[in-house]
Amino acid sequence: MASLEHAGTALFLKRWLRRPFAMGAVVPSGPLLARAMAETTQRCLEGRLGHVIELGAGTGEVTKALLAAGIPTQRLALIERDPVLAGFLRQNFRGPHIIEGDAAHLPGLMVANGIERIAAVVSSLPLLSLPGDVVNEIVSAVFEALPAGAAMIQFTYGTKPPVPKTLRDRLALKATHGKRIWRNVPPAVVWTFRKPAAT
Repeated sequence: MASLEHAGTALFLKRWLRRPFAMGAVVPSGPLLARAMAETTQRCLEGRLGHVIELGAGTGEVTKALLAAGIPTQRLALIERDPVLAGFLRQNFRGPHIIEGDAAHLPGLMVANGIERIAAVVSSLPLLSLPGDVVNEIVSAVFEALPAGAAMIQFTYGTKPPVPKTLRDRLALKATHGKRIWRNVPPAVVWTFRKPAAT
């Protein structure tokens, strides 16, 4: 396990040096942050059926925490745009469905890969460092694919919500967050975004 973590960190750093704004951080998510993402995801599932989609799976740090939290491998679908990182995931994770593609095209990726229903979306994408139009495309695609009431779980290193207010208002999203994880490097917060179910 230690050698896998070392290899993942080295690969992540190499990819960061090539595309720093697309990666968002120099190192993968730490174990405390990954565990917080997984625990938040479990709470958000609430008996919902369907896949748990992980966006920007990178080297699989959050993936490992999701599996450790009890989410079955066959229920996980990992979406990673970087072909080298997607190859790393295929080599090291045998159970989850691994899709090389762009999160902004999530509904089309679902259709192309036979995924009919999503229970939750877990995102490690660096939304605060991406251009505004790209964030709009990604978040809009997520909530086009998610059923009403289901959650998008997203962490950020920033001090403000990773989904801007104008976009939250346009999509009628409700946002909540957990405590800042100071022992992560850098410190991070896990946010949850939902489009409330119709009453």
